[in-house]
Amino acid sequence: MMDYYFSVLARTEYEERVKKVEMEIVARRRQPQRVGAFSQMLYGLGERLERTGARLKAQNQPMTMQQSYHGGRIG
Repeated sequence: MMDYYFSVLARTEYEERVKKVEMEIVARRRQPQRVGAFSQMLYGLGERLERTGARLKAQNQPMTMQQSYHGGRIG
């Protein structure tokens, strides 16, 4: 009889903990995500790097070179 009592008690405690965790998850989802200053700085740095890379890529596009040979012959 004791074993059944302990199993019921353990099951009840487990279900209470699961409900508590589920409620915490729902509460976290409802809170607005606050972004820290460091994260904002990293995001801004990343955007600047992407813009600079795109600008440099546009400036330094390889020029098409005309082939100096035709049909395997130099000339």
